[in-house]
Amino acid sequence: MDRRHFLKTMSLSVAGGLVLRFEGNAQGKAKALRPGHTWVADEPVVLPEWKYGDSSQSDETVLMFRGNPRHRFYGTGPLPEKLKVVWEYRTEDFETLLRGKPKVWSGTGWTGQASHLAGYVFVGSQDRHLYCFRASDGKLMWKYRAARMFKGSLCIYKNRIYAPNVDDHLHCLDAATGKRLWRFNTGNDLDSSPCVVGGRLYIAGECGTARCLDPETGKEHWKTFVGGIGPGTKPGSNGAEGSVAVDGDDLIVGNFNGEVRCLSVADGKKKWMTNIGDDTDVSAVLDDDFAYIAAEEASPQLVCLERKTGKVVWSFKNKRGWYSTPALVDGRLYIGGNDGTFYCVDASSGKELWQYDAEAPIWCSPAVVDGKVLFGSYGKHLVMLNAEDGTELQKLDLRGRIHSAPCVVDGKVYVGTAAGWFYCLG
Repeated sequence: MDRRHFLKTMSLSVAGGLVLRFEGNAQGKAKALRPGHTWVADEPVVLPEWKYGDSSQSDETVLMFRGNPRHRFYGTGPLPEKLKVVWEYRTEDFETLLRGKPKVWSGTGWTGQASHLAGYVFVGSQDRHLYCFRASDGKLMWKYRAARMFKGSLCIYKNRIYAPNVDDHLHCLDAATGKRLWRFNTGNDLDSSPCVVGGRLYIAGECGTARCLDPETGKEHWKTFVGGIGPGTKPGSNGAEGSVAVDGDDLIVGNFNGEVRCLSVADGKKKWMTNIGDDTDVSAVLDDDFAYIAAEEASPQLVCLERKTGKVVWSFKNKRGWYSTPALVDGRLYIGGNDGTFYCVDASSGKELWQYDAEAPIWCSPAVVDGKVLFGSYGKHLVMLNAEDGTELQKLDLRGRIHSAPCVVDGKVYVGTAAGWFYCLG
């Protein structure tokens, strides 16, 4: 699979971020950016004072993957009955080698969810750039260049952006200017996305380690090995690719070996470990008593675990496993299958309530907003379903496969494709 196997190249080391500012509409001049550099438009990004406290969550906008550290917030409506393109932007292409053959990386990847703050949209691309757009009309405000692909979702905290990259680093940028403030080398790829809780930043990674960092400086408070590194693992698919879920003193994350661990947020010490059978890229979703997470083809089960003990409460299986993180809304789980079927499951029992044939594998993590379910697939359509019964409301052709989770704010949908296009729909 393209996401999991690629030829790694040596990253260029840059001591600090450099901002290049051009007068007028000079987007074309930004194409020659070197790693660590930022292009900025002539019109500044003006952000209000941070009002969301000591975490990367809000109930009015999407600041991180799945909206909050429990992965339980999916956006704000109202959504229209039919979506249409409001604006679109073609990102660049990144030409490299994959197993010795030419490969072009384009658009947004898995999980690739955009974030939204104060009228601006921020998203990373597989073309090695992180973009800031004006939400109203799609004007490019700035873009930052890294050495490799931005695939995981962004996190915003105190007007800073925390972005995982395949160059092994977590990049911290000023959201107003795109200037890099610091970066942290985790030692291996980062698909895992960060979150901030109580003024501390938490992230895992393919190095097989979960970490707690200071979001101001990048200083490490603690790190804990969570496994998934060893015989049989492959470059590009080691350790923990899923994003950590955090609530109270619990941090829950899965790994390549199917081991789901619960760590103490305070010091990183292990509370319990449960093996669900196969590579677990799906991120955990938490309620007060349970954690929901899923595994890939060798053990294709969506499971409900007791948060206190890790005990399996129930298991729901398909034929080809899971890469889509479920949405938990009103006692129901909504999740896309690698078997091309979208499922709605009762969260208390694991009983299937309905299913929808998407006709292509689904890696996209769905958004459930305003009684509607939004997701994409290996096909070229963004699908909107009725959340109650799975009735199809719309299939919108976006000209490329959609692995990225939709970002929904005030009834507008921001989502990218692997064909290189990033869209605002409304």
